[in-house]
Amino acid sequence: MDQDKPREIRFALDAIPLGGKAEGKAGDAAVLFVRDADGVRAFQAKCPHLGAPLAKGEICGGRLYCPWHKAAFALSDGSLEEPPALEALTRYPVRIEGGEAVATLTPEPAPAKRAEAPVDHVLIVGTGAAAVACVTTLRREGFSRRITMVGREAYPPYDRTKLSKQFLAKPTPAEKTLLEPDFAAVHQVERIEAEATRVDPAARSVTLADGRTLTGDALLIATGSRAVVPDFEGKDLDGVMSLRSLDDAVRLSEAAEHAKRVVVIGAGFIGLEAAAFLTKRGLSVTVLSREEIPLAKRFGEAVGKALKQYHSGNGVTFVTGNVARIVGDGHVAAVETEGGENLPADLVLIGAGAAPETGIVDGVEPDDNGGIPVGADLTLADRVWIAGDIAAFPEHGSGVTARIEHWRLAQQHGTHAARAILGGQGAFSGAPFFWSNQGDRRLDYGGYAPDFERIILQGDPAALDFIAYYVREGRAVAACSIGRNTPFTAFLHLLGEGRVPDPAAIEGGADLAALV
Repeated sequence: MDQDKPREIRFALDAIPLGGKAEGKAGDAAVLFVRDADGVRAFQAKCPHLGAPLAKGEICGGRLYCPWHKAAFALSDGSLEEPPALEALTRYPVRIEGGEAVATLTPEPAPAKRAEAPVDHVLIVGTGAAAVACVTTLRREGFSRRITMVGREAYPPYDRTKLSKQFLAKPTPAEKTLLEPDFAAVHQVERIEAEATRVDPAARSVTLADGRTLTGDALLIATGSRAVVPDFEGKDLDGVMSLRSLDDAVRLSEAAEHAKRVVVIGAGFIGLEAAAFLTKRGLSVTVLSREEIPLAKRFGEAVGKALKQYHSGNGVTFVTGNVARIVGDGHVAAVETEGGENLPADLVLIGAGAAPETGIVDGVEPDDNGGIPVGADLTLADRVWIAGDIAAFPEHGSGVTARIEHWRLAQQHGTHAARAILGGQGAFSGAPFFWSNQGDRRLDYGGYAPDFERIILQGDPAALDFIAYYVREGRAVAACSIGRNTPFTAFLHLLGEGRVPDPAAIEGGADLAALV
């Protein structure tokens, strides 16, 4: 180690609460000390996902949750238990000297694992979140045999959640979104850049556009979704865009350099996030939505009104109506509504949702929501798994069949499939979670509550300081929050364990953090 760098970090033992944590520093170095009945351990101080300070995270049961995106790590050894992180925490040796805990800044070696899997070749259709989580889990668990990933995108795997957020606020290199520039080499993956035209689950085979056919001993189908572009008149004009892929984000960001007025069609998560960050970039942004209150069906009117008020206060203009046509001479000039309004624009972003890519899967009839029905273990056929946006699966918390387009849930599915490939058994029971950067505020949502019956609201949505619990069939099955990280994380943990208290207890002020 460099002579100028500290070799250890000392921290007063009585300053680390029993059952708690504290960050210790020496110079630029930092570690997170955790203390329980088994003693004191030290881990890296920042989450390996995006660098969140873990000292601000939450301890629930035997887990440490990242304060930002809810990656979860085992307190016993720092092992990864929930994404979006894809690796365990680095652990440092600790000794006790008098009244101090002393961490030596030489990482402990990660335990070597070797998986005796029943397959020789894992074939993955898709290169998104589910595929990446499957690969990293397989390698982390010691699978050393062949893995092939097939996908049409030229980029190495990237963080799709960044595309509608800070990436748009200023010109940003595409490389800033990559998970690992050399992902395929690091994880010893055969990466095939090609369009898959047919997937045969019975044969565990994939046919490519060039006529090649690939087969595997295990097959993960994780084809994801594509952006929906309604058949508006003028949708093919220059300057009319959608946002789903990294290529889309690069084109949108480049176009924003030369634009002044943007119309965003749709007030969903992509639309509102893009509107917020394009406004930060100095553009005049109008959001055209069919709903007067954005996201009211998902979160309720109080939360929807608060979000609209927040974005309006930051310069976003909202217009309620339907698109009649997009007009321009070669390049977009305006969006005309059915109500007769003319919304000038030199850039239009269509945020009309996404459709699952299921058409290439042979012999499968999608359900009414476009997903491929699977059992609780996510299997479609023998040694064939479905993951991510295309999976219609029994959602554990709500008890209903769900198709959920969450990046972290796709990672959870991929992790489950990897463990099943290695011989693991059982149903997928992970609690869905997603976050949305609404400008400078992060909204957290956990669980699944279609057609919720009522909302238990605590705090003040207008001040963007609240937690809302969504009740369906007499149970609190989802929660939405801004600024209430402790009860929200406790709810997410309890949801995953099937221990959420009944709505009456929550309304009565139950301390969820005390129940974990």
